[in-house]
Amino acid sequence: MRTLSFIRKISGKLFHRVFFTYSTIIFLTMASLFVFLSEYYSDFIIQREVDKHGTVIDELKSDFREKHQFVSQGVRNLYLEKDLIQDLAFSLQHDYEEYIGYRLEKFANSDSFVPYNFDIYVKNYFSRDDTVVALEIKNESLGTDYVYLFNHGRWQENTKGEVELEMDDSSRNESPFFYTVREQINDPISLDHLGTVSVYFTYDNLERIISLREETVKGAFLVTDEDMNVYFSHGDIPDGIVEAITYGTVQKELKLDDIYYLQSSVEPASELMMTAVIPRSELATLFTYKITILSIIMMLTVVAIALPYFSLRRHSKRVDQIVTRMREVQEGNLNIKIDTGRGNDDLSVISETFNETLDELNNYINKVYTSKIKQKEAELASLQTQINPHFLYNTLEAIRMKSLAEGGLTTAKMIVQLSELFRHSLKTAELVTLEEEQNHAHQYIELFKIRFPGQLTSHFEGREGLNHYLVPPFILQPLIENFLIHGFKQSSNDNRLQIKMREKKATLWIEIEDNGKGISEEKLAPLKQKLASGDSSSKSIGLANVNQRIKLKYGQAYGVDIESTPDVQTVVTVRLPVIER
Repeated sequence: MRTLSFIRKISGKLFHRVFFTYSTIIFLTMASLFVFLSEYYSDFIIQREVDKHGTVIDELKSDFREKHQFVSQGVRNLYLEKDLIQDLAFSLQHDYEEYIGYRLEKFANSDSFVPYNFDIYVKNYFSRDDTVVALEIKNESLGTDYVYLFNHGRWQENTKGEVELEMDDSSRNESPFFYTVREQINDPISLDHLGTVSVYFTYDNLERIISLREETVKGAFLVTDEDMNVYFSHGDIPDGIVEAITYGTVQKELKLDDIYYLQSSVEPASELMMTAVIPRSELATLFTYKITILSIIMMLTVVAIALPYFSLRRHSKRVDQIVTRMREVQEGNLNIKIDTGRGNDDLSVISETFNETLDELNNYINKVYTSKIKQKEAELASLQTQINPHFLYNTLEAIRMKSLAEGGLTTAKMIVQLSELFRHSLKTAELVTLEEEQNHAHQYIELFKIRFPGQLTSHFEGREGLNHYLVPPFILQPLIENFLIHGFKQSSNDNRLQIKMREKKATLWIEIEDNGKGISEEKLAPLKQKLASGDSSSKSIGLANVNQRIKLKYGQAYGVDIESTPDVQTVVTVRLPVIER
């Protein structure tokens, strides 16, 4: 049940379904590719090895053909020289003593001091081939036999010193150690059969041909006749191979204890068959190729699955983020955003649309909230208008005159400052000039200076040329008051307050700088975060009130920022749009 539940949970996600489908397609594709390439390269490697062995077989056939041509040419040369063929014919038709007498008489009648007969010719001509071991010239009917040994050691080693060469027509090669080539000798005039020349060759040339290619060819080689008698073999011959081979030119696959690839070809001159036997087990490159192909296919499969995995995983995380944000909105949190990413895909469009929808919803809520604030301000203004300003002004003026009459000059000055502040606070205008706002702030500072004489200096900088700009009322006085209440050092006489004003890129910048107590890092960080978010729950009522009023009126690009270094400096920056009268 748990496994089934887990599978349902996984299959319920789009990412897992897409990734599983894609991985299955890639795996099946790569598996099919491996099977195809494996079979293709197996056939390719087998055919390549067969071709190599075919080349060796051609060279072996060429060696046998050259031996026959060599013997045939030697016999033809006898016919081309009359003295040689006559000498040979006499030797085959008479016994040895008569032949010796014939040679002596012939030499005596010759003008040359160097004897030349078929015996010398045979020794000179056939000694040119180092694989010739022996030569026999025999007249079967008369029993005349001449034997020439060109390699005594090799001949005696393989015949054990017994020179018994039976001329049996039924056997082409009576010696298992030598290959015999025979040529008939006929009388050039009567064409009567005179005898047979038998030349015995070693198989050294065959060994050399194969040995030169031992590093590139595998398996064994056989030389057999039509009756499958083995004349020559090289390498290990598996059991049952000779019995399974048929005479003729063929290329086939044979299954015994192992799989063998056979290639055979018949040499016409000798009528011998050359056969190459290639065991599949010795084709190490075949296994290497398969392992290499499998490794490459596996690596490509991993790459082909891993790359889309990370790409799909990234999209899956974005989908999960969108779903999570929607659930948060469903729970009532409207102050969230979805990261749209750097791309321009469908998820980015969905995220942007979601964010724009929330922005419009928040703007609508803020408008309703702002309208309620304006309604409250209107009600406050209505209450303020119910108080008779002239009564308040006259009362304060009467108190001031009474103080002057009694000699209270300081009290009278304070009443004047308070009267000006009160008069400015009763104004209900939505915007006031920067000059009026500065005057109000100045009156407040002067009133504070009366309370703490000689302990505070103030300076307004950059006011020229900016006084006609319009700003919301009561934006400077609460910020200055914040310093005087929280940052003013009563034990110090060098408290300094500087208000700087400047215009930059259609924005009015007002900086209120003081050298008061400052704010610790632990308190400054959350304060800055609340100001950035427009939160009005801050304990610093002046800062939060001014900041929220500006953001509600002009948007998030404007408001109040604060930077502070404890016991050194605090700078409050107000950003406002430039509005001219």
